[in-house]
Amino acid sequence: MVRKTTFLALFLLVGAVFMSSCKKEELSSKKEILAFIFEASKNAQLERNFLGDIVGTDISAEVAFGIDISQLIPTIEISPRAALSPSTGQQKDFTGPVVYTVTAEDGTTKTFTVSVATAPAPYLGTWSGGPIDFGLGIMRVNAEITEEGQITLEFVKILTSEKDGYSLKGSFEPVSRQDTEIMVEQTQRWINNAWTNESCRRTIMYHMNTPQSMKLFYCLYYPRTDWSFQIILSKQ
Repeated sequence: MVRKTTFLALFLLVGAVFMSSCKKEELSSKKEILAFIFEASKNAQLERNFLGDIVGTDISAEVAFGIDISQLIPTIEISPRAALSPSTGQQKDFTGPVVYTVTAEDGTTKTFTVSVATAPAPYLGTWSGGPIDFGLGIMRVNAEITEEGQITLEFVKILTSEKDGYSLKGSFEPVSRQDTEIMVEQTQRWINNAWTNESCRRTIMYHMNTPQSMKLFYCLYYPRTDWSFQIILSKQ
């Protein structure tokens, strides 16, 4: 009886050691970021979801123009039984690279670097439209807008090809979004066939119909009274 009891105890001990060994061997070493998303439901400034592109340990994402990337909340999916730091759902500043660490069940770690950029401003480039008559004669409207928010508006008389005196150069806040009234700080106006320093404030607004077509609203004053004209411009 004693021999049977001893044998049973030894059998149970070996079984426990074996089971313990199996448990250690079963600890997962997986530590991947499987998906990285900026969800519109968790970020009020987003109109749709934006998915990150994962290549190795580098993750890149591009969000729409005008989005404040210093206040974004990502949704991150990782390997089962792994842990993430910082955790998913935390608002982060993505104006520079952000490092995430995934810790596997077995304690090993892997770091991922996330880089976020905004899409180029849709209004960039050279545009032209017309003819239009907004009380100063029939004209063609030319616009050139830079990434820094520098704008040149030329009102060119159709019959003579001369620039009208309302032609201007100025600047505006370069992150201004469409369908929003934008203040233009005029710095120069076309006077006596030359660009002449003159300070004034105008109002513009734009709406992108397509990447090649933009509707431009223009007012001689800021704050806006009535729009002086609205015109469809085509990218040149």
